[in-house]
Amino acid sequence: MASTRSDDTPTAPDEVESECVRIATLGHVGPALVVVVVCIALSFLVPALAYTRPWKPGDPVPFWNVFGRPFEADIEAERDERVAEIESLAADAIAVDEPPPAVKRRPLPVHAIPDSDALPRYVPHPEDAKPPVQSIELFAGTELDRFFAALAATDARVPGSITRVVHWGDSAIGMDGIPGAIRRRMQNRFGDAGHGFHLMAPPNSSYLHREVKFRHNGGWTHCFVIMRCRKDGHYGLGGATFSSTGGAESSFAPHPERSAGRVARFEVWYAAQPHGGRLRLRLDREEPVTIDTHADALEDRWHAIDVEDGPHKLEVRANGRVRIYGVTMERDGPGIVWDSFELVGSFTNRLLAYDAGHLRAQLDHRQADLVVLTFGGNDMIRKIDMSEYAHEYREVLRHLRKARPAMDCLVMAPLDHGVRKGVRIESLPVVAKMVAAQRDAARSEGCAFFDTVAAMGGEGAAGRWFHHEPRLMGGDLGHATGKGHQVIGEAVHRALVEAYVGYRERTDAAGGAGE
Repeated sequence: MASTRSDDTPTAPDEVESECVRIATLGHVGPALVVVVVCIALSFLVPALAYTRPWKPGDPVPFWNVFGRPFEADIEAERDERVAEIESLAADAIAVDEPPPAVKRRPLPVHAIPDSDALPRYVPHPEDAKPPVQSIELFAGTELDRFFAALAATDARVPGSITRVVHWGDSAIGMDGIPGAIRRRMQNRFGDAGHGFHLMAPPNSSYLHREVKFRHNGGWTHCFVIMRCRKDGHYGLGGATFSSTGGAESSFAPHPERSAGRVARFEVWYAAQPHGGRLRLRLDREEPVTIDTHADALEDRWHAIDVEDGPHKLEVRANGRVRIYGVTMERDGPGIVWDSFELVGSFTNRLLAYDAGHLRAQLDHRQADLVVLTFGGNDMIRKIDMSEYAHEYREVLRHLRKARPAMDCLVMAPLDHGVRKGVRIESLPVVAKMVAAQRDAARSEGCAFFDTVAAMGGEGAAGRWFHHEPRLMGGDLGHATGKGHQVIGEAVHRALVEAYVGYRERTDAAGGAGE
C-alpha cells in the first residue's frame, strides 16, 4: 500500500525506499560525527595529542596537517637542503679551532694610489667564492655604503686606511666569541689593524678577550651601563666606567699566540673631573709617564702612545682619585678593527642610558664606520608586546644614529632559543616574533639586517645545533658554544663579503667606489 506525504499526496515506492536509506545512513553518520568531534576536542585538551590537531596557529586552513602534507614535503625538502648548506659551512668553520692570526702585513699592490681619492677597480678575491648561507638584508640597497666605502680603501691597501666597527650585544657575544670570530676572518681578508678596545677590568665572568694578554690587580670598582648607575650617563665606549682612589692597576698587550702579537698604538680612554688624580702609564720597561686627570667639569679625554709596530706592553696605574674607561690597541693599517662590547645581562634599551653628548664624543673619537647590535636574548623574558619592543629598538637606533650620523648600522638578530618538549627541542615562539620586530626596526631606521636564526637553519635550529657533533649550542639552548661562535662568525663574514662585492660591482659600474 502506497504511503502519503503530509499534504496527502501519494508517495511512490522508490521514494519510500530512498527516504529509508537516508534515515538509515543518518543513523550511522550521527554517532560517527560525535566521535569525530570528541576526537578533535581531545586533541586540543590533551597536550600529548597536539600533533593530531586539525588546525594550529600558522596553518593556512583547517586540516592542513592532513591534505597539506604533499606541500609540507616540499617545505621539508627545502629545509633539509638548507640544513645541508649550513652543515657545509659549519664543517669549513670548525675544520680548525680558528683561522690563524694575520701576523704579516699584506704588501701594498702596485696599483694603490695613496694621493688620490680614486680607487682601482675591484679584483676578485678567493673569499668571494665562498657561498653565504644567509645574506645581509639591504632594504634600500645602500644601507652599508659608507662602511663599504671605508672598507674599499682598506681593501685597496691605501696606507693608513683603517675601517672600524663597534659591536654591542648581550651575552650572545660574551667571551668575545662571535665578534672575535668575525674579527679574525675580516682581518685575514682585509688586514689586521689591531684588537681594538678593552675594558680596564672584567665587569663580569663572561668578559674575556683571548687575543689580549691582560692582567689587573682587582683594585678597580666599576659601574656597568646595564645597571644605569651613573646619573651623568658617562659609561665610556665599552659600557663600563672604572674608578679608584689609588692603587688599581691593569696591563695590556697583544697575545703572542692568539693574535698577531703586535701593536703600534695604545690609547687610554679616561675621564677628567674635579679633584681628579693622576694616571701612571708605563710602556714596556721605559720610564713611566704621568697624566693629570683634573678638570673643572667632567669631560672625556684620551692619551695616545705611538710605538714601532711590534710586541709591547702597557701598564696603567691609578694614583689618587681617577675615573677611566679602557684602552685601545691598534696597528697602523691598512686593516680593520672590530671592537667587542659585551653587555652581559643587558636589555636592548640599556643603550639609551648613554648621555647623548658623551656617546657622540666617544663614537666620533673612535671614528666608527659601522655599529653592530646583537641583542634580544634577555628581552625574550620580558613581558613586552613586540610592537612596543620594535618601537624601543627604533629609539635605540635613533640614539646611535644621531650620535654619529656618518656611521652605518647593522642589526644582527638574536640566536635561536630552544625549549625542551619531552625528548624534542623546539624553538621558543617568541624568537620569530622578535626577529620580525628587529627587522622592522632596522628597515624603518635605515639599517641593514642579518637574520641570525635563518643563518642557523631557521625553526628548530637550537635543537639541531645542540645535537650537532661537535655541539654548537650550549645546554641552556640559548647560547652558542665556542664552535658555534666560529660557525656564526663565518656566516656573518661571508654575508658581509657578499654584500661588499655587490657594492664594489655597483660602484665600479657607476665610475668608482664611493660614488
